[in-house]
Amino acid sequence: MKRILPILVFCLLAIAVAIAVYSFAYRANLNQLRRTGTVQLEQASDRLLGQLAPFQQLPNLLVRHPTVVAALRDPDTVQAANDFLANTALTVGADAIFVLNLQGRVVAASDFERPYTEFGNNWGNPEYVRRALSGGLGFERGIDGRTGARDFFVSRGVIDGVAPPIGAIVIRVDVAQLEFEWEGDQAVIAFFDTANIVFVTNRVELRLNSADANLEDHPRDGFYNGVPIPKLPFRPAGVSVDNVVGAAVLPSVLPAHALVLSEYMPRVDLTAQIYLDVQDAAQNARVLAYLTLALMASAGAVLIALNQRRRRLSDRLQVEAQANARLEARVEERTAQLQATQDQLVQAGKLTALGQMSAGISHEVNQPLAAIQNFAANGVKLIDRNRLPEASENLNQISEQVVRITRIMKNLRGFARNEVEVAEAVDLSIVLADVVRLAQQRLRDEDVELRHEPLSGPVMVMGGPVRLQQVVVNLMSNGMDAMADADQKVLGLRVDVGAETVRIYVTDTGSGLADPDRVFEPFYTTKDVGASKGLGLGLSISYGIIGSFGGQLSCRNLDVGAEFCVELRKAI
Repeated sequence: MKRILPILVFCLLAIAVAIAVYSFAYRANLNQLRRTGTVQLEQASDRLLGQLAPFQQLPNLLVRHPTVVAALRDPDTVQAANDFLANTALTVGADAIFVLNLQGRVVAASDFERPYTEFGNNWGNPEYVRRALSGGLGFERGIDGRTGARDFFVSRGVIDGVAPPIGAIVIRVDVAQLEFEWEGDQAVIAFFDTANIVFVTNRVELRLNSADANLEDHPRDGFYNGVPIPKLPFRPAGVSVDNVVGAAVLPSVLPAHALVLSEYMPRVDLTAQIYLDVQDAAQNARVLAYLTLALMASAGAVLIALNQRRRRLSDRLQVEAQANARLEARVEERTAQLQATQDQLVQAGKLTALGQMSAGISHEVNQPLAAIQNFAANGVKLIDRNRLPEASENLNQISEQVVRITRIMKNLRGFARNEVEVAEAVDLSIVLADVVRLAQQRLRDEDVELRHEPLSGPVMVMGGPVRLQQVVVNLMSNGMDAMADADQKVLGLRVDVGAETVRIYVTDTGSGLADPDRVFEPFYTTKDVGASKGLGLGLSISYGIIGSFGGQLSCRNLDVGAEFCVELRKAI
């Protein structure tokens, strides 16, 4: 459940993002479509006004024409007027041109040869004629009750020299002829009159369709007498994006979903509407939404894969951590065992060194014992002779020899004990003096020359006195072992005091080191393995002891023999 919940949340988030992208893209596409539709609607309105403009100017050219004036003054000139009007209508593209007298009777007409000519008919006193007779420009639209033709009427008063007008000239413009140039337009455009009836359009199917079922309130409904008006509802004037109701009846003409833009044209008293199909806008928005959803799904798949990989890695790391913990526990256990073993080996090394130095130790102890014996015998004789001051001096000498023996035994006990020493300030001059004294007897027995200049004063270094003594004794003992078969046996011991460190150099004139890089490895030795020769641990132990003091033990071959260097920190 814990793993499914994040996936469900991500899916819901992806759907929400896709919906937001669709909404944003759809609105952006509609705004672009609205701007395009506004331009197209303005162009259509300007085109209609441009087509009507020549016909609105034509009456101004004809109202003073002699032929027109003569038709109103002399009935004998009517035929000439008919011919003139017919030629003029053919030239300018008007459907028909009429001349009316003051009573509204057509006295001359360009359609005098047509079956349904208006010649001789009495139109009465329509509004656009009254306006023309009053000196203005009349304009009206209407439908021929006999043919169903839609027409614009433009009228002007005829002037015979001076006002008032003696009649009117009327230009009839066929709307179908104007629409002929529009049929190739892609967008659906319709011009509604005040009764919401399509009077002009670029789609034949929409002509005279009504956007209002009630035609009784139309101020010019007389023009529609006898003309069938389909009651097909359209969107009212305004801007909307909705289902176009008429699309169900005329699916080949009107889009099912359309952006409807409207513009009122006061010069012709019509409302222009354009119907723009929003299907492409919606489809583009859906494509973007699907792409967004696909990208989110891809990102989700990547995240799921990464999460699974992270979980597998976490599980593997956990297993490795447990294994490492077990391994560390075993390492700690083995380290403790090795440390104990090392301590035992160190102690064994000490005892081995003690064994090797036993002759020197015996000599060191025998000397003060022999002196004590001599001083005691002399003291008895001096007391017998009553030479008490001299006897007292012998007793003081005996006391000094006892102190000397005590110091020797104390050093031996500290060297032999398995004690742990921490790095502390140690006087190197005292340590080296004790080392030389311990090695003195072996040097004499093996005829080894020791070249050593004792320090003139205290030199304080960081270390432990017993273990540092053990290291130097071990290095000197190894040097003497290396010179067992040498013609010249010279053992060097010198000290170099620096600004921050002190170096102790132990040199020999033996055969040198076979492999200097390995001498500090445990159990590496060039001696015969055995109780009397060694196990190859002395230098390894010495290396660890110096390292515990924060120092460093190194070695190198000389032209003759080898050199070991113990580098220690100076005590502050």
